[in-house]
Amino acid sequence: MKTKNIVLGAILAIIGIIMVAVPDACIKAVVILVGAAAVAFSIYNLLVVYKQSEDVAFKKTLLIKSIITFVIGLISVICPFVLVKTVAAIWKIISIVLAVYLILYAGVSVYSSAKLRSNFPEESKKLLIEALIFVSIAILLIIIPIDSFGRAFVRIVGLGGLVIGLVMVAVEIVVGKRTSVDHEEEVDITQKMDPQTAAETQTDSDSGSVSDDD
Repeated sequence: MKTKNIVLGAILAIIGIIMVAVPDACIKAVVILVGAAAVAFSIYNLLVVYKQSEDVAFKKTLLIKSIITFVIGLISVICPFVLVKTVAAIWKIISIVLAVYLILYAGVSVYSSAKLRSNFPEESKKLLIEALIFVSIAILLIIIPIDSFGRAFVRIVGLGGLVIGLVMVAVEIVVGKRTSVDHEEEVDITQKMDPQTAAETQTDSDSGSVSDDD
């Protein structure tokens, strides 16, 4: 029985129960965590990647992306605490902010694609595809009623985590019991075979003694 799998399954089940029971709190937590990650990522790009890069066009693009990401991340962190109190309002604001962010990010990708078209045509195509994907997601964020969809999505994910966690725990317990039973059966067989082996050894020894006496 693997204890770590049981612990992981139990944690998934507990998180799933929390997501099903209080989706609003989970939504706020996710928004804050994503915002904090965006802020950290943008700071890393500005302090590390930007300084190490030597290409002027890439540095300009990275600077714009990092600033936009930092602002969006900061809004995501502050929004649940300061700007609004209800999750519906949080979702509406975050969805609009993300849509604007994705459109701006797509614009930067198009700009980068134009700069790289002559020397790096493959990268240019990838950036254009990236821009189209970002614009499509932005349109979906504006169209979909994200507040009701968000609660339903969180509950579905939580239910999935609960089921997976319980299955992991159950499987480990069943496998552990089967392994224990198999081990006990092997021990019993070994114990039964030992006297027989000892008797055969003794018989062979007695036969050898008789042959020596002859």
